[in-house]
Amino acid sequence: MQSSRAASIYLAAVTAVLAGCATLGPGAMPAPAPSASSPEPATGRQAAAAARDSYIAHVLTKTQPAWLEGKRMYSVGSGFFIAPDKVLTNFHVAGDCAVVTVGNDSEGEEIPGKLIAGDAAVDLAVLSTRQASTEPARFESAIYTESGQGLVIVGYPEHGLAVRRAEVSRVSARPADLVAERARFRFDGEVRRGNSGGPILDDSGAVIGVVTAKLDTVAVYQHTGQVVDNIGYAIGNRTILDFLRANKIGFLPALPGGGLPPDALLEKAHGFVRQIGCWK
Repeated sequence: MQSSRAASIYLAAVTAVLAGCATLGPGAMPAPAPSASSPEPATGRQAAAAARDSYIAHVLTKTQPAWLEGKRMYSVGSGFFIAPDKVLTNFHVAGDCAVVTVGNDSEGEEIPGKLIAGDAAVDLAVLSTRQASTEPARFESAIYTESGQGLVIVGYPEHGLAVRRAEVSRVSARPADLVAERARFRFDGEVRRGNSGGPILDDSGAVIGVVTAKLDTVAVYQHTGQVVDNIGYAIGNRTILDFLRANKIGFLPALPGGGLPPDALLEKAHGFVRQIGCWK
């Protein structure tokens, strides 16, 4: 019975709510979400209103550089520096764009990026861009030591309006999924449109995967009658590092450490995570 239900969920997972992702695997029933009727603190409403007003003012007063004339923003995703002048993201985020931009995570400035390596089969791409004065992300190679807890995703999830500053969200994964001989692994946690291409970090701030897709809750429910939510998929480091080596692109190994809480991980990730814009 269990295998039949899992197969049904797997077959139902056919579309994604990220920018062009395809979903891949069976889900699991998550914990119930907080009630939508719960009152939001006044400070939260004020902060959201201020962020919205700031974003609108920025958009209305912003002038496009000459190299973006005649282009419009088609979609946004996330990416991160793996070298001072190279950014890793999903192929489905940056592989089919007339122009790709890399956001600077502070003033909303967009600088051009150039696709220098891409593989649609593994959904990875590397952009060259203006050199940044930031420490690039580091990659964990000892995945067998990961517990699957204390993980976060960092990126630019949409909340009706695109965000201008990276956000963090807790996620978890089964250790068996992390070390499996598969190109992608499943994780539990909230994933939104715009998270594609962002890193999954362990509690030391090292990359253990790249977000690539989310299970389509609506499609699963229509096919099975089951509500399965907050299930994402990530490309594992084995696949990522093989892709980088094949394209002769260097990367930095993780340093010893750990035990950082999400707010400290976000502060660290602000140095290397960026918003990727696809213009057509």
